[in-house]
Amino acid sequence: MNSTEKKNFYEKATLNLLTQLAKFGLSDDARNNAVYYTRLFRAAFKIDELKQFVFVDDKNTIWDLGYDSAGFCRISSSIFSIALGIRDWKLMRIDPDQWIGKASHHYIQHIPSGMFFDLTYDQFAIDGLTVPYDIGKPATYGLYPKNDTMRFADALDIDIIGMLKQSPKRQ
Repeated sequence: MNSTEKKNFYEKATLNLLTQLAKFGLSDDARNNAVYYTRLFRAAFKIDELKQFVFVDDKNTIWDLGYDSAGFCRISSSIFSIALGIRDWKLMRIDPDQWIGKASHHYIQHIPSGMFFDLTYDQFAIDGLTVPYDIGKPATYGLYPKNDTMRFADALDIDIIGMLKQSPKRQ
């Protein structure tokens, strides 16, 4: 697939995600927030300087993973679920040995509807792979100072720790 085809695939995937949000039965405010964060993250995934800031550290020098949403699954899913409310959104994970993708993959589950939402599904769909969401299990957030999730949130000026402090506890 050439770069124009990849770009078109990416844009179509973004529209698909925005359309999918209408199916969750969210309140107007929650839907508007979900649309906002989906658009924000999908735009950010395309910025090379942001990828370098997020992915490059003392242990890792690779920032270009070949496709714009690649590598952002845990990061974006963690922040999205916190921003939208951890009472309603659960971080999920599939281990690399559990599916044909041979990579760990994170996504979120909307708790009230039981439906899954995957901000980076297209990193696999571009190669014809479908993620088996139903075999996933709850994942940990791993919000350590200056890790990739915190760097991504900081780059986008998102205070996820503040959001967590304000979030009502899950019942």
